[in-house]
Amino acid sequence: MYSIKAITSLTGLTAETLRAWERRYACIMPARNSTGRRFYSQQDLEKLTLLVNLTRKGHPIGKLATLDNQQLQDFQKQVSVQPSEEQSPLLAQIIDSLKQYRIERCEQLLKKALIAAEPLDYARDILLPALQTVGELWHDGKLNIAQEHMFSSCIKRIVLSMVNNLHHHSKNNPGMLFATPSGDPHEFGILVSCLIAANQGYNCYYLGADLPAKDIIEACQHLKPDVIVMGLVKTPPEQVTLDELQLIIDSVNSEATQVWLGGSGAYFYYAQLQNDLSNCELITDIDHFNAKAQQQQLSN
Repeated sequence: MYSIKAITSLTGLTAETLRAWERRYACIMPARNSTGRRFYSQQDLEKLTLLVNLTRKGHPIGKLATLDNQQLQDFQKQVSVQPSEEQSPLLAQIIDSLKQYRIERCEQLLKKALIAAEPLDYARDILLPALQTVGELWHDGKLNIAQEHMFSSCIKRIVLSMVNNLHHHSKNNPGMLFATPSGDPHEFGILVSCLIAANQGYNCYYLGADLPAKDIIEACQHLKPDVIVMGLVKTPPEQVTLDELQLIIDSVNSEATQVWLGGSGAYFYYAQLQNDLSNCELITDIDHFNAKAQQQQLSN
């Protein structure tokens, strides 16, 4: 069970909005204890997360509130496919080029789109939808693993090149370190986050994916980042990943260093930390990361 404080932290909703959704739309019915305090189930958390994601994309809460979790998931899949089929000629061209193994054409199209977009818009509206679509096509057998790997390598080259161009190291800038712990090889969440941080003037230390905790801890001791950004995509995370992540959390004893967790596996882990959230926070999506990074800049 989750408290209202935990729910607002996990979803990014304010307590006022959460109560308004409950009162006006009856989207969830939290349990209450003898003193009247609200408590929320895992199912409530999952539904609220889906509602937040969909309302941020412009879908009205009044039309979503009565749907159950499965219906919301189906609707989210439906609307996520529509841009690739109807609204994004760019994505269609990228996929067509990838199917023909024309990776140089994919790279050309992605770089051309970069000229007309700010890093946050580029990450949110171009890179992440492209990665999601390629992943879905691979899952459906419409792309093979070689094509998926070629595209992933292409994205990584472009993003790291952008980070390098934006990055101007200074001892006066706050620092962020990006990694995923052992057992989690998915790096695109931290890669895109690194791009956003570089655009905001952070000193960025990109370590990559699937690193032992001892190496991440040693790097932090030398680099002294203000924020450690960790990605967890596997759901549920492997036990080795949870153990390694706990070592990293335990190594951060200074209030000056925070740990930000992102990815679907982070929800699973974050639920275990409700009593010890002093230096650890869940990042729900790329816009949330962007806002948190801006707030962190102002606090330094």
